[in-house]
Amino acid sequence: MPKLVPLICSIGFVAALASASAAEPDNIKIEGDSAVFDQASNTITYAGAVKAIQGTLMISGDKLVVMLTDKEAETIHTTGSPARLSLQQPTNNNSSEDPLRASANSIVFNPSSKQLELTGSATLQQGGNTIRSELIRYDVAARQIRADGKQDRVRMEFNVTEQPADDSTKETQNP
Repeated sequence: MPKLVPLICSIGFVAALASASAAEPDNIKIEGDSAVFDQASNTITYAGAVKAIQGTLMISGDKLVVMLTDKEAETIHTTGSPARLSLQQPTNNNSSEDPLRASANSIVFNPSSKQLELTGSATLQQGGNTIRSELIRYDVAARQIRADGKQDRVRMEFNVTEQPADDSTKETQNP
């Protein structure tokens, strides 16, 4: 059985996420069966059941490559069958909504631009809402999604529930 290689990196890539709170640590814990730091290309490559966790963000896959610039993460590229991402995003009223879950053959996250790109059998889910496409781009800070289908059409499923009317919209009845 392969030995897991835990590595703690202070690259703080998720600190760049607009949804990350100040109370969360800037460190990320990445585990895999192997890890290689290539100083020439300034990359760290993890392989074999890779799992990366920082605060409320979790990424897993078969392989994860961190491209570094000035000891900060430029991109995090995860591949797998499928690669997966989960992110609990706080809302403005300090309560949490359903976590964002993503899966694809390839997930690329760019911390500085807060962009997430899912390629190959991509799925993005939150609550009862699901988007499926060959390519999904998600702007984490703006919470904007763009889905493009190459050969297949983009599929979206939304959970539509009726909101209870508040008292100001109710009609008053005369006795």
